[in-house]
Amino acid sequence: MKIQSPENLLLTQNKPFFLWAGACAFVSVSFLFLYLNLNPEWMLAIHASPIMPPMFWSLMNLGGDAWVVLLILLWVEKHPGEMTSWILKTWISGALIVHAIKLAYPMARPGSVLNIESLSLIDHPPLVSSSMPSGHALAAICCCFILGKVISTQKLSQWLLALTVCIGALVAWARVAVGAHWPSDVFAGAGLGLAVVMIAQSWERHSSWNAWFQKKSGIVLLITLHILIALHLTVPQSNFFWVQFFQLNLACLSLWQAVFLIRNYFLAQTA
Repeated sequence: MKIQSPENLLLTQNKPFFLWAGACAFVSVSFLFLYLNLNPEWMLAIHASPIMPPMFWSLMNLGGDAWVVLLILLWVEKHPGEMTSWILKTWISGALIVHAIKLAYPMARPGSVLNIESLSLIDHPPLVSSSMPSGHALAAICCCFILGKVISTQKLSQWLLALTVCIGALVAWARVAVGAHWPSDVFAGAGLGLAVVMIAQSWERHSSWNAWFQKKSGIVLLITLHILIALHLTVPQSNFFWVQFFQLNLACLSLWQAVFLIRNYFLAQTA
């Protein structure tokens, strides 16, 4: 099967100065929250007057799961090897950076500092593990950036781009709303997300894995990833039925992608 070259999508002008400035701005706001000790005040105010119902934030929270983000981005590309390399480099780099910072600079979660009764916790968020930065926020911003590139490159509606940005922001902020992270964690995660996706894109320009993903071994890895995503999503992450139902549908979508790849790249060749 002929694969369209990915360079048209990857090499379009990014205006990196503004993106790096945005990344620095988000991280600066995070440090400002820490320096002025604004986290407890904001956290208590947000949970004292929730804006949206719990099920809404539960659904948004699911959208920041790293495996869900990987599924969305792999589903968006039309063919393996179109932008698979950039997606996986972003995903792997983000995971490594988040866990490295959590290990190097452990920070207590809101639930272990504030009175739990003053927080409207949703879906049993972690209370004792390291808080800074928010991996969900990083994943959401990375996903939003890559989807924005696809929308801009394919000259789709600007309303779709605006909707993508709004959903990405809500997904990131959901970590505060469910009680899993401080506001500073989310701002730091957002800034790191912009940095990670640009670093991965620069890496991609110099050395791409896309040619390998068009080969049999690359397709086998993608099939394996989709099966792992499906298995991950069979474990409920919410107490709400409709969120569980949506999660199960995502698992089925990932499994279908695995079947689609097997059928198109293996069974079709033997027919």
